[in-house]
Amino acid sequence: TQRLAASREAERAFLLSVSHEFKTPLTAIRGYAEGLTEGAFGPDEAGRTITLEAGRLERLVRDLLDLARMNRSAFAVRSELVDLADVSRESVRRHEASAREFGVELMATGAEAWVTADQDRLLQVASNLVENALRETPAGGRVTVSAGDGTLSVADTGHGIPPEDVPHAFERFYLYDKIGKDRPVGSGLGLAIVAQLARAMGARVSVESTPGEGTTFVVAFDPS
Repeated sequence: TQRLAASREAERAFLLSVSHEFKTPLTAIRGYAEGLTEGAFGPDEAGRTITLEAGRLERLVRDLLDLARMNRSAFAVRSELVDLADVSRESVRRHEASAREFGVELMATGAEAWVTADQDRLLQVASNLVENALRETPAGGRVTVSAGDGTLSVADTGHGIPPEDVPHAFERFYLYDKIGKDRPVGSGLGLAIVAQLARAMGARVSVESTPGEGTTFVVAFDPS
């Protein structure tokens, strides 16, 4: 049937994308390892690159496992009271080092705001959105994580997303293959995981972007 054929084609495209994402860091690791053996690279340079690319592989494997778990019917999230301001501050703390490395200002704003969600999973959502923003924001730019009344938003002053790409923002690898790929953060699956986790927690996630000005992702919860 057409539905089965479309499903198989989507699976094939996904496997091709995953294969490509694995191949890129593996090629870099092998190249620097061989160069180190042959004396073409110093240990510091080779060590930095190998460590970065190994981290990229680790994130990709972690996110693939998360997607696999979420596709199981047994996947569940906890229901507990969570302060969005705490989540915003913790997501900033986790990425302060990367922000400094990229020359991007990273800040959290907002007062206490409680929702019913899974705190660990909501922090994963916030972290994935921050990673995405850091990839897209040039040095001298700013990423702001804001807690509001039932909303958690991540806004950046990056290049923005072209209007034709906005509807595809939560597709696996879509924006990763187009924007900011030179920065070693994220896996290309982060936004797809954000969308699935938001749905699992009963929240809605949206994106607004203006090319040349920046992008804002918003996770919105119903009133507790």
